[in-house]
Amino acid sequence: MNPIKEREPQVIVSTPIPIIDFHPFMVGDIAAKEAVADKIACAIQEIGCFYLENCVPQTLVDQVFAQAQSFFALPQEEKNQVRLLPGTSRGYVARGKERVLLEAFNFGLDVPTDEAGTHQKFGEPNRWLENQKEFRQVLLEFFTTCRDASFSILQALAIALKLPESYFTDFHIERNFNTSINHYPSLHEPPSAGETRFAEHTDYGSITLIFQDETAGLEVCNDAREWIAAPFASGKVLVILADLMQRWTNDKFPATKHRVPLPSKFPSNPRYSIIYFESPDYDAEITCLENCVKPNATPNYPPIRTHEYIYQVATGGYTSEKQ
Repeated sequence: MNPIKEREPQVIVSTPIPIIDFHPFMVGDIAAKEAVADKIACAIQEIGCFYLENCVPQTLVDQVFAQAQSFFALPQEEKNQVRLLPGTSRGYVARGKERVLLEAFNFGLDVPTDEAGTHQKFGEPNRWLENQKEFRQVLLEFFTTCRDASFSILQALAIALKLPESYFTDFHIERNFNTSINHYPSLHEPPSAGETRFAEHTDYGSITLIFQDETAGLEVCNDAREWIAAPFASGKVLVILADLMQRWTNDKFPATKHRVPLPSKFPSNPRYSIIYFESPDYDAEITCLENCVKPNATPNYPPIRTHEYIYQVATGGYTSEKQ
């Protein structure tokens, strides 16, 4: 997560986020793919994000939410058995870390313990409860489905930028992707000063897929610097862009600022979300695309490798200033 250090956007307004049917891209010819890709490009430039329908089956999403509710309802000591270990990114994250009012379960590609960190340099084993076999099965099926869908979305972004269809996917071979299932518990009274559900930020990878339940909360900042609601939409996934895609495209496809503010009324309902994060390969060099840089102009960002950028963000060494 890359915290935002710029000036505060304007107050919330109500602006619709485009909904794009992804089915023609999945089954159509090149003309159909280009038509969908053009709609995606327009949505990014006009709003900064978009919903896709006919992308990930809602029945599978519903199964993940059901599993999430069962997992987070477990006794605290049982969830703590798979608690996130120091220096790792997978497992259970208890409520209250960094004063964020949520608990989460993070997982990714199911890397065997003896292979962790070899084939995938970001790779590490998932942490599963032994008596939660269905939980593991459903989550891994969801991960595979999102991975396949995200590759198609990356192909659409490449086509939108007049690049070879496989341009971005060629930088995502190691499958350095992670998924987070979030539970925002109900709140009976306003929290302490400094606590929030999730502060304004951008994601650091290439693209992010967001699935939500019916409880409102998520907001995105559009290109007019206005906060708009990004509500639940059955059968649709919200696609936002992340930092490395912004660098790749020289700001043509900017990273989407988003947040989950505190509810306006108390007591509040609990809220669940599923977030699929996609990042380029560990050593992939992210260089501004030539066709996104005006003739005789200097790119907005110097080349950087994925792991270098993530390290800078993690250690606070990242700056949003352009070169």
